[in-house]
Amino acid sequence: MIKESYVSFETAKMLKEAGFDVPCTSQYTDNGFGWDNLSRVNYNSCKSLFSRPTQALAARWLREVYKLHVFAKRTYEYALDKFSWGYYIQSSNYEYCKNFEIGFDSYEQAIEDGLREAIKLIKK
Repeated sequence: MIKESYVSFETAKMLKEAGFDVPCTSQYTDNGFGWDNLSRVNYNSCKSLFSRPTQALAARWLREVYKLHVFAKRTYEYALDKFSWGYYIQSSNYEYCKNFEIGFDSYEQAIEDGLREAIKLIKK
């Protein structure tokens, strides 16, 4: 069965600091435990809770609010003779483009790292 890919606790904390305020059906408590709920709530409005969006929702928020696009792509690493996943970040107006970072074992790992790097950009 395919499951949703939620952002990690660390990424959720970074999103909260960056102003993520989209209501979600999932949250982290301050000790990093994830909970699901039936209704959508902006858990980031609570001091000890963190909204737990899917990676797709976090990427969409970065795209719509900050015009940063996070992409993942499968690539071949010739030096290691294997396939891996990588990411890159591009702004809508092409002012910024992060070089492709590779070496991740899965799409989800690549996107997660790309999300964190994009959040670091908006916090500067």
